[in-house]
Amino acid sequence: MPLSMTGHGQASLRYGDCSVDVEVRAVNNRYLKIVPKVSEPLSGVEPELEHIVRDYLRRGSVTLSVRMTNFGSQQASLVNQDLLRSYLTEAKQVADDLLIPFHPELSGFLGLPGVVQPQYVDLSEGLLEAIRAACRTSLEDLQNMRRAEGEAMAAKFREYLRTLEDNLNYIATRSPQVSVDYQQRLEQRVRLAVESRGLEIEAIDLLREITLFCDRSDISEERTRLASHVDQFRQALEAEESQGRRLEFLTQEMGREINTIGAKANDAEISTYVVAIKTILEQIRELVQNVE
Repeated sequence: MPLSMTGHGQASLRYGDCSVDVEVRAVNNRYLKIVPKVSEPLSGVEPELEHIVRDYLRRGSVTLSVRMTNFGSQQASLVNQDLLRSYLTEAKQVADDLLIPFHPELSGFLGLPGVVQPQYVDLSEGLLEAIRAACRTSLEDLQNMRRAEGEAMAAKFREYLRTLEDNLNYIATRSPQVSVDYQQRLEQRVRLAVESRGLEIEAIDLLREITLFCDRSDISEERTRLASHVDQFRQALEAEESQGRRLEFLTQEMGREINTIGAKANDAEISTYVVAIKTILEQIRELVQNVE
């Protein structure tokens, strides 16, 4: 069953005086890219958290946010008041020099480097396990969303494939008639040329020309391969693991076959069905980009 690369998950756990909040967001990406955003006291556990993410995801751009709040007697962070005063003094001096009003917003200055200094937090094994558990729970939440979207995409893929096969069947029905129509047109043109110019043409020459046309316009192999790719696409949808890369490859191969059919068929009616299939493949291609 395909999995969507897009999703969101979150989890919160309490351990002692600490609260751990984890949020994970995933969007499309050809490869797996993990962007961790963790509280300063937790920077040392980033590699382990990334490893947990890799246990769940194979593709996508993933943002993992981990925030820890300490509700104990000590605050989780302290404000460097001397540095904050220095920033404010410098900013006021610049404003005075430029003759502009100075109305500082304290929240903006608190975000400047070094103003807020996290205190040391004892990362006990129990707290670390709580962080791991919250991370896994948020990833399970993400997975549930991705599975739901994957099921919806699978249903849409099946709908597209049915429509594609309908058009391919129309092509298969029309294909034999193309040679018959060409033979009739060729015979009519030759007969007019013979009558108007007093020319003679051997039947074998006419037959040779018809045979060459049939060989050039034969699309049976391409139709067979395209039908095979459709079957393989369906099989990939039913696989236990998401098969995004395989679906991308099969979509590319289906496009290659239908382009060849359009080039060889040499028939306006078949060209109409070819355009319809190309439109379907473009819709499939866009949807495949979101499959893990």
